[in-house]
Amino acid sequence: MIDKLYRRASQQIVDLEIELDKHLAMDTKDTQPQFLFPLYQKIEVIIDRIVMLRARRQFIVNNLIDDIGEIEEYERKKTNNH
Repeated sequence: MIDKLYRRASQQIVDLEIELDKHLAMDTKDTQPQFLFPLYQKIEVIIDRIVMLRARRQFIVNNLIDDIGEIEEYERKKTNNH
């Protein structure tokens, strides 16, 4: 389950990075200032979502490491007791 959550978060990050690249590559030199602000807001929202997903992915990794450590410790104790 943890690997599915990790992959899902990673794919969402990739998708958002592609969307962010598209917005950042837009030619805005002829754009009127009142139309730039919504674009900036959209870029900020995308960046915030990327940051949140990266934090979520790191949380998943940290928990995965803890879970694997606990399972290994349990298996080691179980093997040593028999």
